[in-house]
Amino acid sequence: MTGREKAKAVAEKLRGENKEKEEVAIVKQAEAKNALATISENSELMQMYKENAKVGSKNLGGSSPLLKVHTAGRSTANELAEGGEPNNGWFFHKSTGEQFETVECHILTISKGFRADGINRTNVFNQIMAGVITNDGATKPFLMYLTGTKLKRMWDFGKEASKYTRAKPVPIPMFALKVKLTTEKEKTDYGFAWVVNFDIIKDGKTPAVVTDPGEFQFLRDMVDSVEDSIASLISAKATEDMVDTEKVERDSQGNEIRDIEDIVVPDDEAGGTEKIPF
Repeated sequence: MTGREKAKAVAEKLRGENKEKEEVAIVKQAEAKNALATISENSELMQMYKENAKVGSKNLGGSSPLLKVHTAGRSTANELAEGGEPNNGWFFHKSTGEQFETVECHILTISKGFRADGINRTNVFNQIMAGVITNDGATKPFLMYLTGTKLKRMWDFGKEASKYTRAKPVPIPMFALKVKLTTEKEKTDYGFAWVVNFDIIKDGKTPAVVTDPGEFQFLRDMVDSVEDSIASLISAKATEDMVDTEKVERDSQGNEIRDIEDIVVPDDEAGGTEKIPF
């Protein structure tokens, strides 16, 4: 075989290999499109994909599922997914960039109390509440940082919930209760502050509860997961991400104007730093 013939043979071989690679790529691309089409056509599977989009990748960065009450002029870091500022006094879900005037949810767990320094705050008593938003039938996990004036209403909710968790003959776990969250502007000695109201949703006098075994197990499994996450947050004193980034307001003498959220709750009111007072 001459040199020219060898070169021709090699060229034909390469063309054949390239064609084969192109055909394999086309097949794989078609399979990928078919898989995506299959997912999009199956509403249950599509919902599973959406709910688990961040599973396994929490250490790669991104926003925590923090739920805040937006305060105009102070919560300066909050921005909606479509751009713009959330409405004053509405709930803002950080990881999705959504806002809600009211929130329907299941409250999964409430952390033990702990003290930590936050932005412009020192030795503040904190608790972290974890739950799942169910507005519009979707399920969005959230963490909510509670301190200052927000704590008392959460404790009042806990006392009411405990009536059902201890009920006979059928005790109802807190996570199985359906809860509505609303906000209210409350006047204090330190100015106005947004507080959160907790209302257990009821059918008449009976609390509305989860009746689907699959949903019940889903919520139960989430409790263990969020408790581990909260324990890690508390251990790491990772409160900076849990607190609103706020502008520091000062009076005519240059002293920082304290917000009601800055007030440290005394231990006797907080039930100590290890227990929830209900």
